[in-house]
Amino acid sequence: MICWWKLIRWILIGITLAGLVTDTRALDPNRLSSQYVREQWTIETGFPSGAVNGIAQTADGYLWIGTDRGLISFDGFNFRSISFASITNAPNVSMLQLLTDTRGTLWIRPEGSYLVRQKDGKFESARYGLNAITAVSRDSNDGVLVSSIGQGTFRLRADDVRELAPSVFGPAPAQNLGFIPAIVISIAETADRKIWLGTLGTGLFVLEGGRADQVNAGLPDRKINCLLPIAEELWVGTDTGLYRGNGNGFSRLELPSSLGNVPVLSLLRDRDSNIWAGTTRGLWRINAKGISFSDENVVSGDGGINALFEDRGNLWIGGARGLGRIRDSAFVTYAAVSDRRFEHNGPVYVDQEGRTWFAPAQGGLYVLENGHVQPVTSIPPNEVVYSIGGGADVVWAARQRGGITRLQFRNGAIRTESYTEANGLAQNSAYAVYQSRDATVWAGTLNGGVSKFKDGHFTTYTTTNGLASNTVSSILETRDGEMWFATPAGLSSFSNGQWRTYTTVEGLPAPEVNCVFEDSSGTLWSGTSAGLAFFSANRFQVPRESPGVLREQIVGMAEDQSGRFWIATSDHVLRVARDKLLTGVVTSLDVLEYGHADGLPSTQGVKRSRSVVSDTAGRIWFSLSSGVCSNSSISQANHIRVHGVKPDGARADSLSIFSGKFRQKLEPAGFSARSRLYEPGARLISVPASRQQQRRAVECLRGYDRIRS
Repeated sequence: MICWWKLIRWILIGITLAGLVTDTRALDPNRLSSQYVREQWTIETGFPSGAVNGIAQTADGYLWIGTDRGLISFDGFNFRSISFASITNAPNVSMLQLLTDTRGTLWIRPEGSYLVRQKDGKFESARYGLNAITAVSRDSNDGVLVSSIGQGTFRLRADDVRELAPSVFGPAPAQNLGFIPAIVISIAETADRKIWLGTLGTGLFVLEGGRADQVNAGLPDRKINCLLPIAEELWVGTDTGLYRGNGNGFSRLELPSSLGNVPVLSLLRDRDSNIWAGTTRGLWRINAKGISFSDENVVSGDGGINALFEDRGNLWIGGARGLGRIRDSAFVTYAAVSDRRFEHNGPVYVDQEGRTWFAPAQGGLYVLENGHVQPVTSIPPNEVVYSIGGGADVVWAARQRGGITRLQFRNGAIRTESYTEANGLAQNSAYAVYQSRDATVWAGTLNGGVSKFKDGHFTTYTTTNGLASNTVSSILETRDGEMWFATPAGLSSFSNGQWRTYTTVEGLPAPEVNCVFEDSSGTLWSGTSAGLAFFSANRFQVPRESPGVLREQIVGMAEDQSGRFWIATSDHVLRVARDKLLTGVVTSLDVLEYGHADGLPSTQGVKRSRSVVSDTAGRIWFSLSSGVCSNSSISQANHIRVHGVKPDGARADSLSIFSGKFRQKLEPAGFSARSRLYEPGARLISVPASRQQQRRAVECLRGYDRIRS
């Protein structure tokens, strides 16, 4: 009898491996290095070996890792040590290099041994009569280049061996000792069919027509650690830095003085033309925007970054302490790790020019544009800004003590003008600010009601006039011109001089309303301390069925161009289809939850007017407790989803797994696989493409096994 639990596990692993090889995106070159998501595996966190010397991937999706203690395979979930005792005649042999050729064959260079290749799923010694191999590389066609001490340089294709040149000779390091064989430690072929040989102590050689000539122009360093061919150009990593050039000479890449002259150990060019350089001090990224640096010390330790590998959207790094993975995420984040001004956050607002305005909880106001942060000097750094709003060419800030301030960009500078109690504002503590379509400005105060600023004059409304509370937390104008005011005592509307208040009697899940929002269809939504509600038939409606995360305190919401709501609660960041909410029945299947693995600095929303907003490009911006972030195109990608855990925790009768076009339902009896949507009644485990979250799904499957046993 077939064990269907094992089959499910293998299918899930297969999807994971497919995810490693089907994504064609490279790392976004426009992000800061700190905005990538990182995962690290060291001995302390389950990595079975120490220093990583090489990384490669075969067509089946398995990642192969060569370490100082042997070869390891990685299926996205588990590491497995591969024994080479029958080939190398010794256990725990250090694996110095790994690569796959264009045919998909995996080649391995163990220390002090012949080459090893994987053929038909098995490892075998590829002797070719060559021994003492010191360097191996993929050539420009479908073969492999190999250098051997005393035997020379060869090209291997299938079972054919072609000698390219005998041993390269260079000058001895001591005076008057003649010439000695050069030890080739790096090898590469450029598009013009030149073969380049980097040696241990005698410099760089170029091989053409069976002759090896030394290249000295612009290369003072004699130890050539690594080579990277790009068309007819060659990048060279040495013990004193990075060089680039061709047969006519090389020039040193000028680096910031803070990086110094450090040994470059590994080089890689990704699909977006970023150049990555692993060094003894960390990782460099080089592109048209310049050079960025990250220390990656969790992986590199005191040794450095020895190996680099890209697998379509993931950059894998191997260092002295283990393995690391760097990837893009669903969110681009500006957090305290790179800028202390993002440590604790308040409101966020994006103007029509695409500038992002944010106000830290500790005080001050800043503008984020093209990755650069500019302070608004007219707002003191210790003055708390509670709310940010605006119109066509103006931004308004509601301040803790300074009333409301109008800000305008003029000739690259910000002009400001403030309005306080002295000008007629109800109170200097303004908590919410909003500019309506006719340029009227509404300022909700901390406990003095709401003031309307029009034609240079203020008019104030309080509970005496019909406002639910003199504390106003959020303001909105709907498309019919009606004004709405969120307060701790309900939601008030103002239209044609008339006030009306909505509370729990009119359907709100709680009287405390934090935010109010109108979607693209004209439906009004309110976020309360007890969840979400929408306005219909002259009262508020709450979904009859919804997950617990939608009944938390809602602090902000916005809609993307596909009609999906992005919601921040007191503890979660969520995405849910608007149309599904309007049906009144929302299951966990309909709600996607995002976390640290998706690039978020935290999942705690902030209770401020406008903490979730959309910009003119369709991105959604969140102000969270530990940073400001926006969703990226990756967040629109399909997710792997696993169904099958019923609400009571019992095992479901079937399990559906689908990703993109792959969607099948597996059933215990007969394993009939047919395309079919998941029926209601089972809880969803949503597994985005991050390996961390996919591992959680596997843990769930292991839980099924425990239930079964």
